[in-house]
Amino acid sequence: MKLVPFLLIAAIAAPGCSTLTSGKEAPTVVAAPGGEGDIVIGALPDAALPKGACGMILWTLEADQPAPILRVTAGKDADMIINCAPMKLAISKVGGASGFGISENQTLTIDGFTATVSVRFGLGFDGGSYLERGLVTVESTSGWRTVIPAAGVAGCRSS
Repeated sequence: MKLVPFLLIAAIAAPGCSTLTSGKEAPTVVAAPGGEGDIVIGALPDAALPKGACGMILWTLEADQPAPILRVTAGKDADMIINCAPMKLAISKVGGASGFGISENQTLTIDGFTATVSVRFGLGFDGGSYLERGLVTVESTSGWRTVIPAAGVAGCRSS
């Protein structure tokens, strides 16, 4: 199995992916070393939860420019930008403690990619909780893997 160590790149300074249908550019925030089989994760141009929904949003731990990389809507699916393409990943497995419809351990899948997400619930706030010690691992069927330390929030958005 080929293991690609993670490399954080400032979201604004890095060259971006092509312009998305929203007209916003999704900057590259995490990239494997150049070569065949790379997995490049981009910033979500709109990471807000839908009105009336619960879920979680994770972002990179890049000190200068943290960028949202994952949005999971409870009971539905997850959104990521993988290799410059917006993707809807299905929630295929959950485990651990849960709150706001989100579990601490999740497996997300889409053709060719599997993302495993591990977070720890932290301090609560009105309508949500901070997520600490997060880790997002994205692996392709060819065996390449990108590992991204992350933090975020879980909660519900009012309608």
